[in-house]
Amino acid sequence: MPTLETFIHQCFVVGTLLMAAMAVYLGIQVLTLGTQAHQDASKARAQAATAPDTRTHAAYYVGFFHPFPAAGGGGERVLWTMIKALQDKYPYMVSVVYSGDGLDRTALLDQVQAKFGLTIDPRTVHVVELRRRWWVEHKFPRLTLLLQSLGSVWLAAEALNAFHPDVFVDTVGYAFSYPLVRMVCGGRVPVVSYTHYPTISSDMQTLVASRESGVNNSDAVASSPLLTWLKRVYYWAFAQAYAWSGSFGSTIMTNSSWTHGHIVGLFGKPRMTRVVYPPCDTESLREMPLTGRTPLVVSLAQFRPEKNHALQVDAFARMLAQHPELAAPPSWRQPAPSALLSDEPLEYPVLVIIGGARNLEDEARAEMLRQQAERLQVGRQVLVVVNESWPRVLQWLRRASVGLHTMRDEHFGIGVVEMMAAGMLMVAHDSAGPKLDIVTPALRCTPEGTCPEMPDPAKHTGEYPVGMLATTVDEFAEMLGLALAAEGEAPDAMRRAAREAATTRFSEDVFCAAFCRRFDPVVRWLDNQRSDADESYE
Repeated sequence: MPTLETFIHQCFVVGTLLMAAMAVYLGIQVLTLGTQAHQDASKARAQAATAPDTRTHAAYYVGFFHPFPAAGGGGERVLWTMIKALQDKYPYMVSVVYSGDGLDRTALLDQVQAKFGLTIDPRTVHVVELRRRWWVEHKFPRLTLLLQSLGSVWLAAEALNAFHPDVFVDTVGYAFSYPLVRMVCGGRVPVVSYTHYPTISSDMQTLVASRESGVNNSDAVASSPLLTWLKRVYYWAFAQAYAWSGSFGSTIMTNSSWTHGHIVGLFGKPRMTRVVYPPCDTESLREMPLTGRTPLVVSLAQFRPEKNHALQVDAFARMLAQHPELAAPPSWRQPAPSALLSDEPLEYPVLVIIGGARNLEDEARAEMLRQQAERLQVGRQVLVVVNESWPRVLQWLRRASVGLHTMRDEHFGIGVVEMMAAGMLMVAHDSAGPKLDIVTPALRCTPEGTCPEMPDPAKHTGEYPVGMLATTVDEFAEMLGLALAAEGEAPDAMRRAAREAATTRFSEDVFCAAFCRRFDPVVRWLDNQRSDADESYE
C-alpha cells in the first residue's frame, strides 16, 4: 500500500513534469511571438500603413499564409479573390499577406491586376515579408514531404513573430502549421483552411504500394522491394501526422470533390469541411465569340512537374503523325505570336503551352518542352509561352479552338474551367477534378481504344457532353484529332454546353458567396470573444 511519503513524491514528480511542460510551452510561445512590445510595434506599423473603415466595427486583422502570392496560378487567384470578398463584405478587416516574393504592396497589387484583372483596395492590405521561404520551396534530395512540412512550421513561426493576426488563413495547404498557431496563440486565433491538394493522399500511397513510378515515386524506389516497403512505412507515418495536424483547423474548405474526399478521410471533420469551388473569371470569358476560331491548341498551367506538359507534346506529335494533312512541311515557319492572335487564317494547328514560372527550375522545364518538340520534329508547330499577362492570355483563349490539360489527379483545374468558359473544345485528363466536377458529362474512348464521334445535337437526349477526357498518349492524340477535325453543329453544341456549365458552377460570384458563408461563423466567433473580453474588463 502506498505510503504518504510515496504519494508526496509522486505528486512532486508530476508537478515538476507539468511545470516543465508549461515552461516549454511558454518558451515556444515567447520564441514564436516575441515580446508583447514587439507585437505592439508590428501592429502599429500595420495600423499606420492601412485605413480600414472602423466607424461601426473595430478592425480585425486576417493573416493569409501564402508565401507565393505573386505566382500567378489558380491558388493565387483564390487568395486574392478571398481578399476581394472580405473587402467587399467586411470593410473593417485588414488582410495581412505573409509573402516571400520580395515585393511591396504596390508592386504586388499591380501584378494581381495584370494577371487576374482583380482590383484590390490597398487601404486594407498589409504585406509582411518572409525571409525563410526557401524552407518550403527547397527540393530536398530525401524526405521532401516531411522536411518541407516541417519547414512550413518554421515559416509559420516567422509569420506569427512578424505579425500576430486575429484569424490565420492557410490558402496553400500547410496543415503542419495549424497546431503551432493554435498552441502559441492560446486557442484565440481560429485557423481557416483552404486546401487545393492534400499533401499526402491514398492515391500516392497506392502508387507506391503498386510499385509504379511517377512524380512522387522514382524508378529506383519502384524497382526495389525494400525501398518500396520503407517508403510505404514513411508515407503511413506521414499521413498520420498530417491528419493530426489538419484536425486543428477551425473551418476547412476544399476546392473539389476529389480533394474533399481525401481531406475528410484524413482530418476526420466532415461537418466542418465543405467544397468551395475556386473562382474563375467566367464573366469576361463568356462574352467571347464561339465562332471565328483558329486551329490553336492551348494549354494553361504552371510549369510544375505534376502538370505533365511532356504528355501534351507527345500527344500532339502522335496526332500529327496520325493526321499527316495537319503536319506542317519543313519549309513552313510558325507565325509570330502577334500573327497567331490576329484574324489571319492559320494553315496548320499550333500547340501553345502557356504557363507561369515561379523560379529557374520552372523556366528550365519550359525550355525542356521546346527541346522535346524539336526532338519529335514538331517544333515548328509548338509554342511555349512563359509568364504571360492575363490580358494576353485572354487573347489566346479568344482565338484558340481546343483546350488541353494532362495532369493526373488534378485537384480541380481552374485552367480547364477558363478554357471551357471561353468556348474551347476541352480535352482533359480523366481523373480527379476534371473527371468529377468539371468535364461532366464527357466523351471518352472505349476500353478498346476506339474514339467516339461527337453526337448529333438533333438526336442526342439528355445533357450534351461538355468536353472530352483521356488518359494515355494514344487517347489524347485521338481526342485532339477529333476536336481539330470537328465541323457542323456538334462542336458548336459542345462549346455552348461547356460554357454554360463553367459559368453557372464556377464563377467568382459563386465562390465569394460560398467563401463568405464559411467565413461568417468565424467573424461571429471573433465578435463573441471580443464581447466577452470587454465584459471581463468591465
